[in-house]
Amino acid sequence: MKNEKYLFDTHALVYWHIKEIVSEDFITFVDRQSRLGNLLISSISFWEAALLAKKGRLEITDVHEWKNEILRYSNAIMIEPSVSEMIDSVLLPDYHKDPFDRLLISQANNHNAIFVTREEIIREYPVKSFWL
Repeated sequence: MKNEKYLFDTHALVYWHIKEIVSEDFITFVDRQSRLGNLLISSISFWEAALLAKKGRLEITDVHEWKNEILRYSNAIMIEPSVSEMIDSVLLPDYHKDPFDRLLISQANNHNAIFVTREEIIREYPVKSFWL
């Protein structure tokens, strides 16, 4: 039986890493998926985190170290956006204007992954999503 893959929305990555704002069940589930090698993290989540940190909306003093720590201590797989995923993200219906989320949706679809997000508007898109 093939394991499901899970791609984090940026906020889900942050919450999982700090172990706050999410349930113990969420942490346990994601930790298990990490051990199994089923977690995908897009490089654009680190770009978005850096922008949010610069604006003071996210308390991460060193985004490079934060990224390195996540990748060092998890079994997550880093994925890079392709040109096709970038184009596909623009072609999505305009339910949600956030270019980061739109690109993550395209990546989740391209990698046949479940998109881990708490944003309800994402359910309007043709993407499998999950939040515990």
